[in-house]
Amino acid sequence: MKIVIAPDSFKGSLSADQVSLAMEEGIHAAVKGAETIRIPVADGGEGTIDALGKWVSREVPVQVKGPTGEKVDTSFVELPYEGKVVTFIECARSTGLTLVPSDQRKPFLLNSFGLGEQIRAAIEKGSRNLFISLGGSATTDGGTGLLQALGYRFFDEKGERLPEDRNVLTEIADMDDRDVLPELEDCKLTIASDVTNPFYGEKGAAHVYGPQKGANQEDVLLLDQGLEKFAEAVRGYSGIDLQEIPGAGAAGGLGGALAGVLHATMKSGFRVVADLVKLDEMIAGADLVLTGEGSLDAQSADGKVPVSVGKIADKHDVPAVAVAGAVETEGDYTPLTAVFSIQPGPCSLEQAVEAETAYNNIVHITKQVVRLRK
Repeated sequence: MKIVIAPDSFKGSLSADQVSLAMEEGIHAAVKGAETIRIPVADGGEGTIDALGKWVSREVPVQVKGPTGEKVDTSFVELPYEGKVVTFIECARSTGLTLVPSDQRKPFLLNSFGLGEQIRAAIEKGSRNLFISLGGSATTDGGTGLLQALGYRFFDEKGERLPEDRNVLTEIADMDDRDVLPELEDCKLTIASDVTNPFYGEKGAAHVYGPQKGANQEDVLLLDQGLEKFAEAVRGYSGIDLQEIPGAGAAGGLGGALAGVLHATMKSGFRVVADLVKLDEMIAGADLVLTGEGSLDAQSADGKVPVSVGKIADKHDVPAVAVAGAVETEGDYTPLTAVFSIQPGPCSLEQAVEAETAYNNIVHITKQVVRLRK
């Protein structure tokens, strides 16, 4: 019996790799001699590089400014992709919300300069084909900090140059590329993201994601106005309308800066990871696929890992079963064969996300699922 194990992380509890280990333990407890292939995956958000771990050929440490301006030790990785070596950068490792204490989540004091420094460091070390995963960001600066780190300059209504140590979104009247890193012209940038939100407006970066990052109602309105103002500056600079780019609102507007100013290509985060780890190839010929994530709900069809894995399995006529910490009964999980909650009974959220408890619950439910396929 050949079983492919391809889960996402259970956020706040277990990494995708830990989840896959728990599933593997459950499989071997149920079926002696089963062939298991562990392929932890991700959708381009926080934890993507961890999921890619065993495919990484080199990790390069760099020090950058975090969202608050404090130094952060981070890295980028290199790995094979379509016969070439590419660089993979995870936004959350330099500009992530987890890097900002809850009492410092003030949107006008946070920027994405560190992500730009990551990109710059990779380019200066010779990288020319870069993938940037967006997700888990702390900022709503439209990517202005990122662009500043790469040499773009922003000016206010008086023509004075704006600083690089905070979110200048609401002050921008003009921009230029006089100091831009020359090597950028030779680079191919690819965004790994499944977000389709526009740059600004009711469904834009500020309104949809701002409150999750510490923005109050007044902040959201000001940030949205700033995003629109920045979009006007970009339109005047290049003729490109950020609002017309699907996914420009990803990660507080980083999608817009990367796609609209740096001409990055937008790709599904899950699809990028699936291609990197050759998930289609691994699933073909399997007897069963196991997947999962912390919560399965109505949004799970929108590029989330379990349903995306299920689509690949369905293409190869392989049954796919997902497990999760919580399962919303009204969600549409087609084409997954079945979904199960790992919880054995009522418990508090704190109990449910405790790492050892979650691990043991995954082992138990996996054992039961696999016994049905013996």
